[in-house]
Amino acid sequence: MAAITARLRELPRGAVVWATDETHVHLLPHVRAIWTLRPRRPEIGTPGKNRQVTVLGALEMTTGRWVYRLGRRCAADFIALLEQIRLAVQDAPAIMVICDNDSIHHAKAVTAYLAEHPTVELLFGARYSPHDDPVERIWAALKAFIANTAVSWPGSLRQIHAFFRARSPDQMLTAAAPWTSPWLPAGYKQNFWNAA
Repeated sequence: MAAITARLRELPRGAVVWATDETHVHLLPHVRAIWTLRPRRPEIGTPGKNRQVTVLGALEMTTGRWVYRLGRRCAADFIALLEQIRLAVQDAPAIMVICDNDSIHHAKAVTAYLAEHPTVELLFGARYSPHDDPVERIWAALKAFIANTAVSWPGSLRQIHAFFRARSPDQMLTAAAPWTSPWLPAGYKQNFWNAA
């Protein structure tokens, strides 16, 4: 954590910092052990085969800007997300992307992409500490939204897009609360790097 905050303090004026993560959305709910009354067993519907999509997303930590894509958990889709980020803020002197230590973030193709785009840099969060990543809070809200609205696979995909379309940057910042993350320097506040 200290290395991340130290690196963020070194960024030039106008640099942007993004938190990124991936989550998986499944058609079928995960079945877990629960307590029930003895004669009453709950019925859990399992309509056909399970389907899965990986949602890759990134939050700009000062403005609440959000970019995402649906795909697979692979280096190619992570590179596509990095390209979305780069194009969203292409005038920035530096683009810092904080991510976890997933193997796709260390892939050779990702390293090659970063070599071709020197303004984009990856910083890796501490292992086994997803609670530090502000994007995890967005995933929690997304999954609660889908669980209460979607009943089919096409419906689930539509609801993912609807969830993000319906939220403003301020709402994304409020949900993610990036100022509570130990990644950020002490005294961090909204628009810290872009303030006059």
